[in-house]
Amino acid sequence: MVAVKSQRIVLKAQPRTATGARDTAALRAENKTPAVVYGLAGGNVSLAIGAPEAEKAVHSGAHLVDLDISGKLEHVLIQDVQYNHLQTKIEHVDFMRIDPTREVKVKVPLDFRGTPKGAKEGGILEVQHAEIEVMVLPLNIPDSLRVNVEHLELDGVLHARELQLPEGLRLINHPEQIICQVRAVKEVVVEVETTAAAAGPEVIGKKPAEGETPVAGAAAPAADKKAPAKK
Repeated sequence: MVAVKSQRIVLKAQPRTATGARDTAALRAENKTPAVVYGLAGGNVSLAIGAPEAEKAVHSGAHLVDLDISGKLEHVLIQDVQYNHLQTKIEHVDFMRIDPTREVKVKVPLDFRGTPKGAKEGGILEVQHAEIEVMVLPLNIPDSLRVNVEHLELDGVLHARELQLPEGLRLINHPEQIICQVRAVKEVVVEVETTAAAAGPEVIGKKPAEGETPVAGAAAPAADKKAPAKK
């Protein structure tokens, strides 16, 4: 398994003191994203970050970024991201300061590579978990982990315990948790039942025309009743 790490992103941020709804709306109108950084001895600090820079940092998939707050650099984790109701624009970002010497618990995406052997027998790869949870030192957090699935045969299963994690990462997931598996594609056969009704509705009680064969099971037409004779 290969840990993929990209160069850390540096975000320039400015402290802000006005945090009311009106001030936040004005900040967004200036194409800036409100944020907050907290943790360790620094306390909570409200920030303003350029919206394009915030989008780039969040969508890069990176966990760890560097905040340049008025010239002071801080190592932080992207702890939480809030979007608008359409989920199209970032409205707020929470950052957490980290101690480079203490492990943190993070979720790391899995990047599945290769074509399983079972695919040649009609199987398809089904991913049950696209990320895993690990304990790792902050500066060693990978953006993703590459998982080779070429060895998986038909009905083959990859468990969490089988992931060969890079040095410095400790698995939090249950060892027997299924990460992915190769399953056979089942063909669905739809049977169409042919019934007598397909030939047309059966009319009960209809008197057959002259020379026509009566329908089996049809009720016999009622006999003509004669008017009683007058006395």
